[in-house]
Amino acid sequence: MTRISCVLAAGFLLLHAAGCATSGNGSGQKQEAETELARASRLIHEKQADQALKELRKIIAREPQSTDAMRLFVEAGFRSGQISAVIGELSKELQLSPGSPNLHYGLGIALYAQSAAQETQALEHLKEAIAAAPQVAEYHFRAGLIHLDAERFDEALTSLRKAAELDPNASRHHISLAQAQARTGDRKGALDSLRAVLNLSPRPTDIKVAADVIARLNLPFREVPKVVSEEFERGLNYMQADAPQQAMVTFQEILQKFPDLASVHAALGLCFQRIDDASRAIEEFRYAIELTPSDPLNHLYLADIYFAKERFDRAAESYRKVLELDPLNTHAYERLGAMALQLSDFAQAEPYYRHLVTLSPQDDGARLAYGAALTGADMLDEAEAVYQGLLRKNPKNIEVLMRMGMLHMERRKREETNPEKAREWGGKAAGFFEKVLDLQPQNVFAARMLQTLSKER
Repeated sequence: MTRISCVLAAGFLLLHAAGCATSGNGSGQKQEAETELARASRLIHEKQADQALKELRKIIAREPQSTDAMRLFVEAGFRSGQISAVIGELSKELQLSPGSPNLHYGLGIALYAQSAAQETQALEHLKEAIAAAPQVAEYHFRAGLIHLDAERFDEALTSLRKAAELDPNASRHHISLAQAQARTGDRKGALDSLRAVLNLSPRPTDIKVAADVIARLNLPFREVPKVVSEEFERGLNYMQADAPQQAMVTFQEILQKFPDLASVHAALGLCFQRIDDASRAIEEFRYAIELTPSDPLNHLYLADIYFAKERFDRAAESYRKVLELDPLNTHAYERLGAMALQLSDFAQAEPYYRHLVTLSPQDDGARLAYGAALTGADMLDEAEAVYQGLLRKNPKNIEVLMRMGMLHMERRKREETNPEKAREWGGKAAGFFEKVLDLQPQNVFAARMLQTLSKER
């Protein structure tokens, strides 16, 4: 982690935190302030930081305790090459208002953004901000990031835990806390913190940092001794070259010297799986799990082979174990969601696909399945929102148009006692089926649905 990634990138983007912005007395003023901050953020990232500085000065004058405005002000100064001027400006303001926590906060992060050598001064200002306004999570969070950057993990842990307690709805607080927990050996705490992120609409950058934390917790092959590391790598190369028999010989030779290496047993299991010897593969995966029960990868191997052999109950059990140990594992979410959909257990499928969409926001297949789970779980408004999002990306998506038609058919069915409302939903359903026929005139199902609707009008 670098100084800039800590202090600027980890949460500087306003749109992630705009909902926390302070504002005037009325809701209209709040919306205006948020819009202005969003504009300032856009200007910064469009390389118009000079203009952003001017606009942010006005916002701060009106809302002197807005941490979002102050944070963006410092970022604009940094990106425009005017960080020294910003520091001078904030220092003068602090002389006039020495008790202002937000000025201490702004000066602290500005000093550290200018140079990590000013860490002591930066922390002193953040300490003053915290003393004056201990309920502001952002102050604790920035102090924690500086400690984390300096590898003072115990201090970072204290500050970041406080930030997460004060504002549990900010995903970046939990992710940074997980980083500190991982570095202090609190594996369970780190996993719990990352699990909390899934329900907080994290940004893609948040998910990437969270994935890095998981990778640190689950480093593959870390227990393989250096004395056999080259031999082990040779076995992996055989597997990659689709030579499982040669790989097996290599792995078995390693196990004669070191019989309790979980990674080698797992690799041997993959070899047996490659030659379709499922029973031997399962035996090796189980032994690998006995040796290192906290490694999600071995549970994933076992789950996949159960899934391939259609032993779905056991596969689901193993996939759930994977998620206990790696709450960001998209493969496990996808498989568990698919199995739940197959059983028409929509209530169970819905959270699996919701988390999958959170972790893979560009996966249209996952969104389509999520829409199906929502529809089955009787969450029609939410399903429609998912399908509308897909249609905005591709208005000619036949599958989505069909599902929108069927969703409105379901709404029509529910309004049988209200003929006028039923006709309204039927008309909307017909519109989607007509679009399908425009794109695919031979679509029998869409034609049949339109025929049904015309008969019932």
